[in-house]
Amino acid sequence: MVDLALLPYDLAWAEVDPARHPFDPAAAPGAVRALEPAGRAPTRPRRGPGVDPDFSAWSHDVARVWLDDMTAALVGRYGRWATGWRWGTDEADVGGGPVAGWCCARDSVTTPQETLEKVAAALCEWRDWLEELSERFDRYPLDAPSAEDRRHFRELGINHLVNTVVDRTGAGDAWYGHCAVVLTWYLTRWGTDTQAARELVEAAIGGRFHSWIGPEPWQVRDVAERLAGEAAGADGRP
Repeated sequence: MVDLALLPYDLAWAEVDPARHPFDPAAAPGAVRALEPAGRAPTRPRRGPGVDPDFSAWSHDVARVWLDDMTAALVGRYGRWATGWRWGTDEADVGGGPVAGWCCARDSVTTPQETLEKVAAALCEWRDWLEELSERFDRYPLDAPSAEDRRHFRELGINHLVNTVVDRTGAGDAWYGHCAVVLTWYLTRWGTDTQAARELVEAAIGGRFHSWIGPEPWQVRDVAERLAGEAAGADGRP
């Protein structure tokens, strides 16, 4: 059974905000190698032609178990934000995310040295994305004194962030799940309660986005307008 605490799907902004969680990317490779699971990184076995049940069993029973152990160790070292290192694009084992450098046990676990290098690189890629999002959130501040200005910035920010996530994920499998998380982070960054933000985003998206299909500009505008309107007052201000 998967430990839900090791999955990134419900991360709150407070858990991932780079300003709250120091990180040195230059030290990441050494830090990964120093973690306990690094000393028992598995080696990918040779695959037979066609469907190889032995390889499938290894991927599930050996590699994925080790990846969960590595994720737990990373969380212990850095905090829960680190669960996102495996949030890969398309149909990764933790799929629908922004990380291009990691796919799954089947494809990404190779030799111990190469695998550990990929883990560190994926962690840094995820962290870069969080820092980029933080900078983008600050481009569209929601603390203006005027309600009209706050509504205006909400619409612009939401539109911008949806398109940014589409570009990052390629609108692949389940991309809209990560989009919903990013929009929730944006609202909570500017004062909306986390649970309230999640409910507002869910109501605004409401099945409008789909896997493998990038949204039309009018769909993005519609979501931005709906969410901006519903979010008005959710932070305690009109």
